[in-house]
Amino acid sequence: MAISPDSLVLAFGEIMMRLSPKDHLRIEQATEFDVRYGGAEANTALSLAYQGDKSAFVSVVPANRIGDCALRSLIAYGVDTSRVVRGGDRLGSYFFELGASQRGNGCVYDRKYSAMSLAPRGVFDWGAALEGVGVFYFSGVTPAVSDEMAAACKDALEAARARGILTVCDLNYRGKLWSPEKAQSVLKGLMPLVDVCVANDEDAPSALGMDCVSGSLAHGIEERDSYVEMARRICAEYGCRAVASVVRNVSNTNRSKWMGMLYQAEGDQHWFSPVHDVHVLEGVAAGDAFNAGLLHAMLNGFEPQEAIDYAIAASILKLTIRGDSNLVTEAEISATASSGGATRVAR
Repeated sequence: MAISPDSLVLAFGEIMMRLSPKDHLRIEQATEFDVRYGGAEANTALSLAYQGDKSAFVSVVPANRIGDCALRSLIAYGVDTSRVVRGGDRLGSYFFELGASQRGNGCVYDRKYSAMSLAPRGVFDWGAALEGVGVFYFSGVTPAVSDEMAAACKDALEAARARGILTVCDLNYRGKLWSPEKAQSVLKGLMPLVDVCVANDEDAPSALGMDCVSGSLAHGIEERDSYVEMARRICAEYGCRAVASVVRNVSNTNRSKWMGMLYQAEGDQHWFSPVHDVHVLEGVAAGDAFNAGLLHAMLNGFEPQEAIDYAIAASILKLTIRGDSNLVTEAEISATASSGGATRVAR
């Protein structure tokens, strides 16, 4: 599914401050925290810009020094933040605790009363925000922030559809933000306005109520055919043109096997990437990196097999990088996609 390589991708979501204990410490042990910035959609926009694509971010960010820092973390890598609304009093934050072996990663949100969560839907001028945009991207995290942001997502999707803009949604279910019942009541109403859907692991059961996939993190690769059926049903029920998924076997926090799946409704065709056996340095934002890789492939006219190979390569490289940002280039991703990963020193 090709679109113009000059197309601007507009990502809609909340950027937050991330606070992490150092050296694998638990939150209870921490006397200092490492500060970074990120959020599902912001991460995708940054990764696209790092690959050389045109990306922009729209959100509500407080007009204070903390908000300035958050936006600078995107501007530094080429993301256009001119559409961001400045207002509200606080930037949301979250505490990320890096796990090890059988101890999983930990996440504690501190985003209640954030500028984004308190903003009304009407704070966005979608006519202006979508000017010059070729792709509109959001994830299930954005409508989970508040009922007003769920309504804003619908406003944006309707405006994008009216302008012929390609719409892309990562279902990205977050159990700490809303229940499956609430997620389904919202997302089922948004999905008919989505052209390309990304559904990973538990997303389809929790976000759309589909029972054809188990959502297993332990045996996803063995159940790969069920992901094809999931994609087929999503396209049939909601009219999506394509569905992509990360399919995983997770052994523990530091070890897992990853592969990607891409399904196109036209011709009822699907493609799987090779399986990558990965040592995980930090298991966060790899889904966002996958989405950026997939969008890059679409922007640059990759063939379907090349596209899913590239997208999963972008994702597994993120697993080797600290922080939310996937700071890898198109050349590095392509090398990983073609060789399974570079192990020699680049000289």
